Amino acid sequence: MNKLEGNKLHFAAWINWYKKAPELTFYNDEYDDYEPLQKGSRPRRRPMTETEEDYKKRLALWEAEQPRKVDVVRKGNSMRGSYYTKKLLPVYRDALNRLSSRSNTYRKAVPTRQRYNWYLQEDNDPSHGTKIPQSLPALYKQEQGLETFWHPPNSPDLNPIEAVWNILKERLKRYLHGLETLAEIKQALQEEWKAITIDQVRARIQEMPWRCGELSKTGGERIKSQLW
Repeated sequence: MNKLEGNKLHFAAWINWYKKAPELTFYNDEYDDYEPLQKGSRPRRRPMTETEEDYKKRLALWEAEQPRKVDVVRKGNSMRGSYYTKKLLPVYRDALNRLSSRSNTYRKAVPTRQRYNWYLQEDNDPSHGTKIPQSLPALYKQEQGLETFWHPPNSPDLNPIEAVWNILKERLKRYLHGLETLAEIKQALQEEWKAITIDQVRARIQEMPWRCGELSKTGGERIKSQLW
C-alpha cells in the first residue's frame, strides 16, 4: 500500500482570459480539525454599545467560525467562511483590482475601447457565502465592491477552472507513483501549474458559449470535449 494513500491535498487558484494565479494555494494546510466540535451559543446584540450593523458583522464572524459538519465521503474538503474571507478573497480582490486598473488605463489610451466589467465566478461552495447575504464572505464582497457572476450549483462543466484542474490531474498521473511525500506532490503541482500556458487556458474558456448551448439542449447531461 502506498504510504500516501488516504491523504488529500486541496488547493485553489484563479484564471481569466489574460492571466492565471502565479501559484496554487493549498488551503487545508492550516485547517485540519476534521473532528466535529460543539457549536457555541449564538451571540446576542449589546443594545447599549453596539449598532445593528456591527452586530450583524459580529454574528457573521461567529457563524463563519463555527465548526463545520464532517462529510464522510469528502472528508477534509470543506473550508470555513472565515478562512475563505481572510485567505482567498483578498487574493481575488487584488487580482480583480489589477485587471480593472489595466482595463481603465487601456481605455483612456484608446477611447473607443469598450469598458469591461470584471466579475468573480465562484462554484457555490458553502464557504463562499453565496446563499447567505449576511455571511462573512458576502459582507466582505459587498464592502470591497466585488461583483460576483451567478453560477448554477454543481455545474463543473460550466466553470473553466475545472478544465485547468484536469490538465494538472492528467500531467501528475504520469509520475505520481514516484512521489513519496506530500511536499513532493505539492512541489510537482506547483511546477505543473506554472507550466500551463495562457493559450491553454484561453482554449478552454473559448468553449464556454458552446458548452452553454449544449447544456441548454441536454438539460444538464455531462458535457465532454477533446479539451475538457
